[in-house]
Amino acid sequence: MSSTNRTRASKCLPLRLTLAAAVAETALLTAGSPAWAMVGEQYEPGASPVATTSYSVMSPEVLAAAVKADRDYVTGMRAHHAGALSMSEEYLADPNASSPALRELAQAIVHNQRFEIGLLDEVARNLDRPARVVNLGFARFAVQPAATEGLGQRDRFMKYPVPGPLAAVFSKGAPVTERDVQFAKAMTIHHQGALDMARAYQADRNGRNTFLGLLNVDIVTDQTQEIALMRRAIAAYAGDANAVQVPASMVHGMEGMSHAGHGAAASTQVSAADAHAVHGVAAPAAAPAQHPAASAGHAGHGAASAPRAQGGHAHHGH
Repeated sequence: MSSTNRTRASKCLPLRLTLAAAVAETALLTAGSPAWAMVGEQYEPGASPVATTSYSVMSPEVLAAAVKADRDYVTGMRAHHAGALSMSEEYLADPNASSPALRELAQAIVHNQRFEIGLLDEVARNLDRPARVVNLGFARFAVQPAATEGLGQRDRFMKYPVPGPLAAVFSKGAPVTERDVQFAKAMTIHHQGALDMARAYQADRNGRNTFLGLLNVDIVTDQTQEIALMRRAIAAYAGDANAVQVPASMVHGMEGMSHAGHGAAASTQVSAADAHAVHGVAAPAAAPAQHPAASAGHAGHGAASAPRAQGGHAHHGH
């Protein structure tokens, strides 16, 4: 090797070592469960209950905005999920709750969304951990703890099945009652709020947490199917479904919807789209007639019918 080539090689060596060290450091920071792991992963008997941390990688300049977007989302969706639990528990405790499919749905909501609240709490705990900034000299990036994977296995979680499209919404001894219609209407409004919030996060340029992106895919898929089931139950009511009123107090947890323009007043709002979804019901007298989802100017909505998982996440390979 000539002296010129040796000089060039000696100059390149520190850069190569720096790059190799940075890659190794990032790999160690972002090491976790296998790439096929998903948010909806369930308990597998015999498998090891190993919980791992997943990370988001981004420019340090956008770190604060990204963490704020995640915190806002977690705060809003957690309160929203808690509202779904209390609505379902109140319905199940009501002796006038009759529809077998809606009772199964309420039990599924309590079981599944309680687990999702645990996922959100773990995201919040990870966001409280400091980011690690990796400096390559010519480039810097932040590695932020984003979520905990493997909780389904650790907690032995099995998803409670939601009644399918052929499930009977009534039976000979269990007709659809007025209370069933109220629950279906209220939960449809509530679910639409979750869809709005999930899609708003997906459309937010600061929403970089792929774990939350995948959770949103689950939320949109599940709750869209559940809305279809509740519409079937409303249609099966023997009386005038349009005359069944839904007090604003029956819709819980909407005050936590702070992400992308959702405000505290959302707990008493009913949209025109929601009214259509529940067969033309008018908003209760105590509730304003307009919901943010019905507004053309609502931030982040309307661009896509389904959410997409965000890029920039160092761990997932879905």
